[in-house]
Amino acid sequence: MAVISELCCPKCGYRSTSKTVFQCPNCKSILEVNVEISHLTRSDFDTMRRSRDRTIWRWFDFFPIENRSSIVSLGEGCTPLIHSKRLAEHLGISRFYLKNDTVLPTGSLKDRSNSVGLSVAKELGFMTATVMSTGNAAASVAAYSAAAGLKSVVMVPAGTATSKIIQARAYGATVVVIDGDFDYDVAKLYKAAVQEFGWYDCLSSNPYRDEGKKSYAHEMVDQLDGEIPDWVIHPTAGGTGIYAMWKGFKEFLSLGWISRAPRLVASQSAAAAPIVAAFVKGLRDVEPVVARETIAESIQVGNPVSLGWRALAALRESKGTAVALRDEEILQAQSLTGHLAGLFAEPAAATSVAAAKKLREAGVIGQNELVVCNLTGHGLKQPDAVRIPDEALRPIGPTLDALRAQVIRAGN
Repeated sequence: MAVISELCCPKCGYRSTSKTVFQCPNCKSILEVNVEISHLTRSDFDTMRRSRDRTIWRWFDFFPIENRSSIVSLGEGCTPLIHSKRLAEHLGISRFYLKNDTVLPTGSLKDRSNSVGLSVAKELGFMTATVMSTGNAAASVAAYSAAAGLKSVVMVPAGTATSKIIQARAYGATVVVIDGDFDYDVAKLYKAAVQEFGWYDCLSSNPYRDEGKKSYAHEMVDQLDGEIPDWVIHPTAGGTGIYAMWKGFKEFLSLGWISRAPRLVASQSAAAAPIVAAFVKGLRDVEPVVARETIAESIQVGNPVSLGWRALAALRESKGTAVALRDEEILQAQSLTGHLAGLFAEPAAATSVAAAKKLREAGVIGQNELVVCNLTGHGLKQPDAVRIPDEALRPIGPTLDALRAQVIRAGN
């Protein structure tokens, strides 16, 4: 049984007596949940690493779940850490790794969060879970709600990829497509609905579900056999991944299980880069921006109000940085990842590779440094991002001459 402390405010120190109120009444910050880990020993670490459980739940003692019987799992975690030699050579980074979260149950990193978040929802007795999302979180919340026996209602903005809507529907979710600005109109309706209907909030404003992405730190330490990356690059919308990963590394540091932590990098689309802008300006908090259209639709967020400031703090504490990428850079990185590493990542996920390329070319990342890029979503989440010329799909006659001509045109 995990030992969970009360929810508290990381800004003003307020301590809550409720398990279901997530916002500080004094300063309006999102509360934080802390799990008591000081009793864990090196022997516990070794036992966790030897466990045959290949999900994030081998690290059960770090998550805010009181009883193992509450766990809702679809097999998330322990995703491959791949040393892509061809892509490494192209980027000029000899020790280059891809953390392949495209193979998670619903195809994105959101499964790490929602396995924890929906486990808590089940433990607390909720009947309906909800989320507003540009797609990936919608599918993940729907899947884990189904596994937990909860109903789910997901709200997506008009223009969300049809493939993502279909996926959420396949898990039984009520999907509501809303015509309006995601950061303002959809967010306003979502907040009102959570309050009106008493649904379980699965946004990053939920401190329980945020804990799930600490598992990135756990898995990297395990998979690299205790060696710590010099850099970890993470596609970033609201900042949860950066903040939670840093918390995971700091918890390991506090136990003496590692001697240092990596430098973290937030990669964002230049069309929606409020965390990059705040980092460059040296701000402690994020200034909202109007998110413009971008190929990286999964991270098209202009107002990361919940955890943006904590992501900034994590970047600075880790001596990391933040990078904004143009759509052309993102699409090039997606193509390189497919052609040289054999992995199909959605554009948002490929921003990590685009950032690695940019930082290496600028001399920020050294040739022999150990770099991990998190690939956070499968390319089939957004297949229309890959442009296929009409002639490539035009049928040819069943002859060797016709085949030869087609192959030559394709450059093979």
